[in-house]
Amino acid sequence: MNDNLVLLSKELVADRRTDRAEFVLRYDEDDTELNGYTTLPVALDSLQALLRSYPEIENKVRLLPDAAVGNKTVGIIKVSVANLRSEPGHSQELATQALLGTPIEVLDLVDNWCLVRTPDRYIAWLEPGAFTAMTVPEAKIWLEGELLRLVPPSGFLTAAPGGTTIISDLVAGNLLRPTGRQQSQFLELALPDNTLGWAPKADFEPSGNWQSPDALSTDRLLEAARKLAGRPYLWGGTSPKGMDCSGFTKTAYYLNGYVIPRDASQQVHAGVEVELTDDFKNLEAGDLLFFGRFREDGSEKITHVGVYLGDGQFLHAGADNGRITTNSLRASAPDYAEHRLKSLLRARRLSPDSKGVLTVNDAFRSLLTK
Repeated sequence: MNDNLVLLSKELVADRRTDRAEFVLRYDEDDTELNGYTTLPVALDSLQALLRSYPEIENKVRLLPDAAVGNKTVGIIKVSVANLRSEPGHSQELATQALLGTPIEVLDLVDNWCLVRTPDRYIAWLEPGAFTAMTVPEAKIWLEGELLRLVPPSGFLTAAPGGTTIISDLVAGNLLRPTGRQQSQFLELALPDNTLGWAPKADFEPSGNWQSPDALSTDRLLEAARKLAGRPYLWGGTSPKGMDCSGFTKTAYYLNGYVIPRDASQQVHAGVEVELTDDFKNLEAGDLLFFGRFREDGSEKITHVGVYLGDGQFLHAGADNGRITTNSLRASAPDYAEHRLKSLLRARRLSPDSKGVLTVNDAFRSLLTK
């Protein structure tokens, strides 16, 4: 039976980072229970069909979200950058991050940690103090109301206009709600939990055009990417405070109003393929370059991604460099990275109408639609 459950889980879940089907068979003297959880309704149907041959097993697998989180199945991030973990606990691996004002789907509650899903469909664990739990209608009111987006790389929300008492730090892409009050060049703004503070009006712009952009400008994408240069490498980071390789490419797109998959091994399936040649003639600025190696079975293992700038150069967040920086694929260049050229496997061109690319608005709304 355990082998059947493992096979069923693998059949149902193509990528555990975006969906789950976790089954645990428990035996005791009196009965046998099948416990666990899944994010897929079809999994319950498949389990029921499988268990027809095992009438002695009681099916207690939960479909998430369930009663553990009640009717507040959505949350809005209320800190500048929320750190999501691979397992419950602050000492666990940083899996990804989410920015202030971002909606999340709240799936489960275990030991005061919430299993959540971010707009890029990534599933990880987050402490409840980092977000405001809401019902779906409450979250829609927040997202459909007037929101302002922070444009500079960083900023602060203070207790008084131009004051020094800090309510919250801010990073580019944070979303806040204006209250309508203004003093001089400062706006009063509200966090998702209705905490109020003040920030310079010049640091913000309406989020509407950003959430639903008409097109993706390569120049703006590269501008956003270059503004992130010099930021430290951070495994699991997807914010201007620190980024890993795919967190960097994801953030550059996010700051331009688009959500792409979280990890490099997911991003390599987005957009369309660009044929690689020795002279790089097929590549265009803004293309994503993917690096990795071949496994023993001949399959590709994608381990790194960067943004192509043109003329053999690419911008990337690499642990070997320690920060987001530019390297070249050309041996004659002073910033030539030989190990990157040797590990270059693929290139992809992402556009708004291509696979795996959503507007922020569509990605946000997908979390509120069942």
